[in-house]
Order: sequence, then structure tokens, then C-alpha cells
Amino acid sequence: MSSGALIAVIIGSAILVLLVIVLMAKRATKPVAVGRVCGGCQRAMMPQWPKCLFCGWTPAARLDFILGPMAGQTTTLGEEVTTIGSVAGNTVVLADPAVSRKHAGIRRVDGQFELADLGSTNGIYVNGQKLPKKTLSPGDIVRVGNSEAVFRRD
Repeated sequence: MSSGALIAVIIGSAILVLLVIVLMAKRATKPVAVGRVCGGCQRAMMPQWPKCLFCGWTPAARLDFILGPMAGQTTTLGEEVTTIGSVAGNTVVLADPAVSRKHAGIRRVDGQFELADLGSTNGIYVNGQKLPKKTLSPGDIVRVGNSEAVFRRD
């Protein structure tokens, strides 16, 4: 092999190594898509995590009542299942003749909150639409009987 060919191979190899280093550096500095930040340890959380894998913090959700006997009050959805009805034993008791004894339930499923009718007479409504079941989104207006509440997440 001639000295000119050897120099060309060395220069070509050096360019290839430089290209690999530049590509690796660019890939390493690529921003990571973060769904949310933990309220406990402030680390990044992936959107599909139901709780922080580092400290165990779970995002809180709540119902802010805007109409009915609990207007102006807030209920935190801290349990695995929150029940809404007209009798004692429910998590949220609504003194309302349009509410069944065990009217609705809100269940935490994979970090989301699912509202379901528990066989009530008058049904449940989300954003004015009567539904048997619905995964709630922040800002949804939930109506049970004559009560309305806004679903919120921290």
C-alpha cells in the first residue's frame, strides 16, 4: 500500500470517528419528553406512571362542587374508590332526593380516574352527556342528581 493510500485511510477513519462522536453527543443532549413532575421529589415522571417510582407520591385529584348541597366544598379523591350516594357509608354523601343510595363511584385506574354509574335511577352526566362510565379529564363537569362538581388534578 502506498503512503498516499495509507494517509487517505487514516484521514477517512478519523472523519468516521469524528462523525460517530458528533452523532453520539447530539443524541445524548436530545431533550427527553416528560409528562409531568413529581409533587414530592420534583423528579420527572412519565405520563403512564400512576405514582412516582422514586418517592411513591401519587397525584391528587378532587371534585370542586359548584351546584347542590355541597356547593363551595371540595372533596379529595384520595382513596382507591370514592363512592357518591345519599346515605351514610358513601365517601361523599349528598342530601338530595335525586341521588340514589349508592349512585356513582370514582375509581383510580392506572393513574386515571374513572367515573361509573352504580345502577342509579337518574344516571350520571359528564359535561352534560349521560354516560354509564367515563375516564375523567381535568375540567370535566360531573353531575349527580342536582349536584355538579368540576374534576381537577394537581
